[in-house]
Amino acid sequence: MFRNFFIVAARHLTKHKLFSLINIFCLAIGITFSMLIGVYVINEENVNSTIKNIGDQYVLKSKWKVENMGLDITTVAPLAKALKENYPTLVSNYYRFNPVTNIVSAGDKHFKENIAIGDTTIVSMYGFKLLYGNETQAFKNNTSAVITEVMAEKLFGTNAIDKTITITNTTGTTQDYTVSAVLQTMPYNSVNNFLSKDGYNVFVPFEGNQFFQIQGTNYFDAWDNAFIIGMIELKPGVTPNDISKPIAQTLALRAPDNIKNNLEVEVTPLKTYYLQDNNSAAQKMITTLLFVAAFILLLAIINFVNINIGTSSYRLKEIGLRKVFGSGKGQLILQHITESFVLTLTAACISLIFYEMLQPVFNQILNARLEHIWQFNLSKILFLVLLVLAVGFIAGIYPAFVLSSSKVISSVKGKIDSAKGGLVLRKSLLLVQFTLAIVVFISALNVTKQVSYLFTKDLGYNKEQLLVITAFPKQWDSAGVLKMESIRNQLMQLPVVQSASLSFEVPDRVPPNGFNLISEGSTNNQAVIIPNTTVDENYAATFGLKMKEGTFFSDGEQGHIPNQIVLNEAAVKALGWKSAINKKLRVANQSTVYTVAGVVKDYNFSSMQTAIQPLSFVHVKDHPNYRFLTIKINALNTTKAIDDVRNKWKEVSPTAPFDYFFMDDKFQSLYQSELQLKKAANLATVLNLIIVFMGIFGVVAFTLAKRTKEIAVRKVLGADIKNILMLFVKDYALLILVANIIACPLAYIITNKWLENYAYRINQNVVPFLFAGFFIFAASFVLITAQCFKVASSKPVNALKYE
Repeated sequence: MFRNFFIVAARHLTKHKLFSLINIFCLAIGITFSMLIGVYVINEENVNSTIKNIGDQYVLKSKWKVENMGLDITTVAPLAKALKENYPTLVSNYYRFNPVTNIVSAGDKHFKENIAIGDTTIVSMYGFKLLYGNETQAFKNNTSAVITEVMAEKLFGTNAIDKTITITNTTGTTQDYTVSAVLQTMPYNSVNNFLSKDGYNVFVPFEGNQFFQIQGTNYFDAWDNAFIIGMIELKPGVTPNDISKPIAQTLALRAPDNIKNNLEVEVTPLKTYYLQDNNSAAQKMITTLLFVAAFILLLAIINFVNINIGTSSYRLKEIGLRKVFGSGKGQLILQHITESFVLTLTAACISLIFYEMLQPVFNQILNARLEHIWQFNLSKILFLVLLVLAVGFIAGIYPAFVLSSSKVISSVKGKIDSAKGGLVLRKSLLLVQFTLAIVVFISALNVTKQVSYLFTKDLGYNKEQLLVITAFPKQWDSAGVLKMESIRNQLMQLPVVQSASLSFEVPDRVPPNGFNLISEGSTNNQAVIIPNTTVDENYAATFGLKMKEGTFFSDGEQGHIPNQIVLNEAAVKALGWKSAINKKLRVANQSTVYTVAGVVKDYNFSSMQTAIQPLSFVHVKDHPNYRFLTIKINALNTTKAIDDVRNKWKEVSPTAPFDYFFMDDKFQSLYQSELQLKKAANLATVLNLIIVFMGIFGVVAFTLAKRTKEIAVRKVLGADIKNILMLFVKDYALLILVANIIACPLAYIITNKWLENYAYRINQNVVPFLFAGFFIFAASFVLITAQCFKVASSKPVNALKYE
């Protein structure tokens, strides 16, 4: 029986080659896009899946009652350890670390590296694999270091066990560590890639560590330090709710008042941390792409149903005869489902080729690494099989029931309109197609407008031609600042350098540190928390900041004037002032008093998803810590300018690596997800339109084939080409009009919901809505006219001579 079904299916597909090709091609597009998105989603969902006991692993996050009081991704330094020690029946293990970046050396090799200073539990707690070393005791002692396979290759080229590495501290000193283990290259995960897409290559114990010696030796044990990343592993069966009360009790007992009264600790599952991090950016991207893939697949299935029901009139007599000779409804349904699976399987085979062709493109669009087909694991193979089966079944089930339910007499006569479905169904499905295509088209246009707005909006600073060098060596004391200022001044002597500035931050985030400032003359001593960063006097000139009043750190007769502060307009407003020059600000619980030297106009120092917040600047000589040396290049030949700066850098800082980026690249990285969404939306729009227009082509071609004699009769009775063309165009014009009426409010709601994520966004206007509707109408008109013209202009005698 099945052999006969396959033979009949093959004959039917080859007999109607045009319609079969349209169905196969559209389904292939839908399956390809669904495969690409499906593989991407599976990979995103499986981030952290390789971590041991992932269901019991959690991150301790902070929810502060007062804005800017602390970071949400860090917690009180000793909390994780205290929970393990005081509640051993609830907490199985803990890991804390502080991420830093500095120079790691071995002999005459010096590299800028991400370093994790933390507990020695990282390997055993998360089950990371080692190439060399003891997995149960990766760190032999406090002078041991665990490094990655990549780091070992860079420094030593061979087995690095028992080799010595040197880490430069922020105190101007160095500290030696002996490599006790080498980590096998691990997949991206939320432990090793916490705060760093590149991950950490060097892991050292915090006990005995001198990196932050300037801040005291008990940096990891201070209950007033809320800037350590803390993670815990709960005992099997223990839930976050079970540990919430012990956390509150621990903070109430040990933490200072300003922390325990304003902090609520959130126990966040590590399993879903990647998806929920950064305001659920990854989860939002997944959801959006899944909807787009579903739209494209739905359009392809609608084409299949439309064309199959249309062409089924050719087979009604066959169905009638099958019924006469005893075929049951179930057999007829199975016959058409089989044909649907044959066609879908053919499309799936073609989609494998399309997948390999488009895989590099999607890797670039999504900034991902999608596997080749031959690299698919069991879950991806199962996904592909289920996708093909689902598409084949959904595409074939309705036509199968429609045709198998037709009456024997109507079927033998070949009357399609007597069967269920017909013209109303086909037009309804076309309406759905047009509506979905217009929604996606309008949304893509608005996404493009918003992304363009982000990159053209006046930021309040000039990001062009800014070369940002990682400022090494990081010696966070007065001597280190003087050394770095000397390097800055020597670089400024180069003809290609317009200006240069030393700072702790560049405009890419809200500074994590802040001051509790009390204004002069305040009667209630109410402190205002204002984020703060250290800069030098050249910062405003280098970044093109505009002064509203005063100066950006004025010098006295003997140079630098200590304890000056510069505010932005938002900070002045937060303090309740109209003018700020020469006013005094005292840091709460400290004797330090700052004098306001100037006010800069507000500028976007973080993502435009958030409104401009208060910001303050203090001079790097007063607070000696820095990370970047930013150079304003004054040259058309950027490559030569970089070479000139690099050569000078090697001369003035020979042991420090020349690590740099351009500020406009950093700015672009802030909106990586938006750029990905823009590219994906544009591609989805193109695929949607291809499927819709191919669907129109197939339906019109079928309609023309059915109405050739009708057209000939109309011509005999006096209709001209224009009348006949309008006969077809007006039906589709009405469909497109109704589709626009339905799609426009849907697109507006969807786009507006997405735009709510941005403090600075475009205002939706009528242009994208009109453009999308007009484009689809114009393209449909051209396509329909081109198909109808040949039939409308042919001699009627050719169609009627056999009557």
